[in-house]
Amino acid sequence: MTRLISALLLLLSSAPGFTAPADISVTDKVVIQRCVIDGPSARMIAVGFPGGFNYAFDAQNGAPVYVWQGGFVDFSGETLGRGGRKCEILGAKQSLGTATNPLRLKDPDSLPESIVFRGYRRNPDTGTPTFRFEVDGHLVEQSIGSPSEDTVQISLDFEHTNTGNKFYHLDSSKHEQVALSEGLRWHRPGVVAIPSRINKATLTISLRNVEEPYVRKTQQLSGAQLYSYYCRACHSNDGTNLIGPTFKNLFGRSQDVIRQDQTDTVIIDANYIRESITDPQAAIVKGYENVPMPSFATILSERDLEKLMEYFKNP
Repeated sequence: MTRLISALLLLLSSAPGFTAPADISVTDKVVIQRCVIDGPSARMIAVGFPGGFNYAFDAQNGAPVYVWQGGFVDFSGETLGRGGRKCEILGAKQSLGTATNPLRLKDPDSLPESIVFRGYRRNPDTGTPTFRFEVDGHLVEQSIGSPSEDTVQISLDFEHTNTGNKFYHLDSSKHEQVALSEGLRWHRPGVVAIPSRINKATLTISLRNVEEPYVRKTQQLSGAQLYSYYCRACHSNDGTNLIGPTFKNLFGRSQDVIRQDQTDTVIIDANYIRESITDPQAAIVKGYENVPMPSFATILSERDLEKLMEYFKNP
């Protein structure tokens, strides 16, 4: 599905005025986004809550892996080029200390023979997901939340009590404290025992303070990527006529423009290109007066502009 979305976005990006999404924002409801994030598998799902609490869930292994506070994810790795690149977490992530396959049935030291992801259901009011997966044929529902600052709850709901004893591998040494719901106990350090009679279990994790302050990460895009992201819907780089002038042989080209209702001829240089990007209505290329271009003055950084200049010299 992710690659299908990437393909559709790539196709749509040729349409006038289309801009592929980069940062995915969380507003008044929970956001769920499948994407490639550093982790045990490629089947990661990022979940963002209003207020800035976020986590990453490994659908292949049935495990919550990371939590972070602040921004959600930069999705441009999926929307630029052929997609399939990693998404960047926009915050200081913390490991939850779960094992790759945290849930074991009957024997704490035997890995599951099969884990089958069965999707998720969402709370109709908040959008909060409950993930559903089968471990050795037994259905488990798992949800993750943050009832208070620096606190994470992992809730497990087993469909039947006939699953026998269950064990959850969690390294508590990574946290300030891990509290267990009634009836649960530590089988040994790093392994929580869930007796067969219990079909609902909650692990409440008190996180350590993050030493790394939250700093919003910025996209590191090349000139070619910036062109693909912001320009190519309207401007070709091979001489093809689109709704805006082509960038082929751009530098040093003589160009007739309309400035303050008067025709002027300019030799295109870095100053003219910069003006065209940040104040595109100041000097409109003759013949394109009816295709107003928006300003990118508040969208592109000085570094972005410099990279575009270099790219335009030899697109």
